[in-house]
Amino acid sequence: MRNNSLLLADPNFKADTSVNCHLLLKITNDSFSYAVVNQDTKEIHLIFDKQGCKDVEKDLKKAFETDHYLSLNYGAVKAAIHTSNFIFIPDEWFDRENLAVYAQYLGSDAKVYTKHNEKLGFNTVFCLDEDLKANLPEQTDLYPQSEPLMVLFDHLANESLLVDFTAVSFNVLYLKDKKVIFQNHYESENAEEFNYFLLLMIEQLGLNDTIPVYLQGIINEDDEHYTCLLKYFNQLYFFLPAGKQNSELLADMPKHYFSGLLALDLCG
Repeated sequence: MRNNSLLLADPNFKADTSVNCHLLLKITNDSFSYAVVNQDTKEIHLIFDKQGCKDVEKDLKKAFETDHYLSLNYGAVKAAIHTSNFIFIPDEWFDRENLAVYAQYLGSDAKVYTKHNEKLGFNTVFCLDEDLKANLPEQTDLYPQSEPLMVLFDHLANESLLVDFTAVSFNVLYLKDKKVIFQNHYESENAEEFNYFLLLMIEQLGLNDTIPVYLQGIINEDDEHYTCLLKYFNQLYFFLPAGKQNSELLADMPKHYFSGLLALDLCG
């Protein structure tokens, strides 16, 4: 799927049932994917994925202009969008009335958004590319790219690493004692670059080879990134979708490809 697009569609999906479905959009710095999930049956009706985007905003705009599935009336639209302008603030330090104070640390003059994670006890304050956001439906519930990782913490070991791959980048979450210790995003086009960032995290976070490492997104056992991980960790697991979705669409696909996308349906 590197530098390619994929569309899986349920032939029995009826457009007039879209009001009972959620549209989930995962927009990274180099990829764009979406899923349509029926909230009554938990059936996955549609999966689309496009990797290796040279201009994500352009591809997203074109998709909303030409893809009739994206023009349907959905019960909810959720979008996790890549941004490098974000900070995490614990609940005890957070004051919603003073967003301007936090904005000065974001490195952007764009509109400030917030998402509260009640279980983890902190808020994500972030800015988004407004031109990219303009392509989305008005009712879209906006999340930073980190949120589909955060929502999975209940499904991970107390100390663990979760890595979500696109064709040329990866998003990482590190938990210790069931608390978020580290989260970041890196561009990594080859094994050498990935190895550099991996060693940096191992050193700075004090990771050892027994920590469970959960993998999702565009990665396989014969992947050079997987081989690189094996040099430093001895517990690698492909992380399957954590929700209750059912679908014959994924019967012949590596299900971990879409775990990050489908996790959006768990975001409240």
